[in-house]
Amino acid sequence: MGFTEIPSQKLEDLVTFPVLIPVKAVSQKNIDEAEFRAAVYAVTREHVTTFLEEHISIRVSSAGSYYSATLMITFEHVDQVYAVDAALRAHPLVLRVL
Repeated sequence: MGFTEIPSQKLEDLVTFPVLIPVKAVSQKNIDEAEFRAAVYAVTREHVTTFLEEHISIRVSSAGSYYSATLMITFEHVDQVYAVDAALRAHPLVLRVL
């Protein structure tokens, strides 16, 4: 279940903004790690201008065929949560967002 499946009013009832939320993005297979890092950073930065690249940690799968990025994002309001979630899901290098 992604953030896009939670009504915004419900999310606002569950958390107090600003809030630090880890977001995980999984890459498509066999792409370049640096390209994936740059993509998730750029997408996130469009919606959360205070987001820093150092808040991204990337792990490679055991088979080495894909990457998972954990983004530690401090969201100032609920609209940012939905915007980042939707933008990451729409990006061609991203397979899934958790």
